[in-house]
Amino acid sequence: MKKMRRFMTIGLILLMVVAMAGCGEQNDTVEEENIQCGIMNWQEPSDLEIFPTPALGEWKEYANLTTMVLDLNAGNVEYLLVPASVANYLKAQDDSLTIAPGGAGVPTEIRMAVRSGETDLYQLLQEGIQTLSGDGTLDQLIDTYITNISLNDSADGAQAEEEAAYVVGVTGDLPPMDYVDADGMPAGFNVAFMNEIAETMNTSFSFVQVEADARLSALSSGKIDVIFWYGNVQGYTTERDDLLVTDAYYTDTVYYVTKSFDMDRILEAMNNQ
Repeated sequence: MKKMRRFMTIGLILLMVVAMAGCGEQNDTVEEENIQCGIMNWQEPSDLEIFPTPALGEWKEYANLTTMVLDLNAGNVEYLLVPASVANYLKAQDDSLTIAPGGAGVPTEIRMAVRSGETDLYQLLQEGIQTLSGDGTLDQLIDTYITNISLNDSADGAQAEEEAAYVVGVTGDLPPMDYVDADGMPAGFNVAFMNEIAETMNTSFSFVQVEADARLSALSSGKIDVIFWYGNVQGYTTERDDLLVTDAYYTDTVYYVTKSFDMDRILEAMNNQ
């Protein structure tokens, strides 16, 4: 009887080991089928047109960055595809994240856009960009806000909307380019750059937050006068008859961001595409 019980115990252990191994294989299969990459449309044309399929798995679309990052931390998505500037900012906030370039050949030129009839405003912005590019101010702002990831929330120079000559729409959801600080004020690189243009060109800007998908309608309706235009991606035209789009003042790329997923697996899949 003792030998029989011993054999039964060993048999049960073996069955459990086999069952656990089988479950592991099944989980691996499910994981492959359900891998999701978070993405939000932040440029023209849409990210989904530029990137029809992710490196691995399926897209999960988001309306804002905050929700996307929360889902990454909760394990609801395995990785994200975001601008390189955003990836570096997120890494500066949370060192447990892993980031890596998301492929070559997709640089995005960051510009500004105004209504097609606003030629004076367009010329003012063009001259401001050229002046600040030539005197080194733009490079200094890039170093401060993007390269070295400044977490300074100050939006010095911002004026009340009724006192400003022009109103700038800021999504506030693309740090460090633009975001909303702890006091509810738009801040970041784009805001700082606009304030420098205002001082250089002897004008004034106020900043209001607008949802990314509502910025064009807010511009066309006259609620705002300027938007930041993330477009002119290599291989795609983003010119529009209803807009005047300035020269580029910064060029970004795309990066992958993961929390606990294997980045090497993503990069390998990308290289095999």
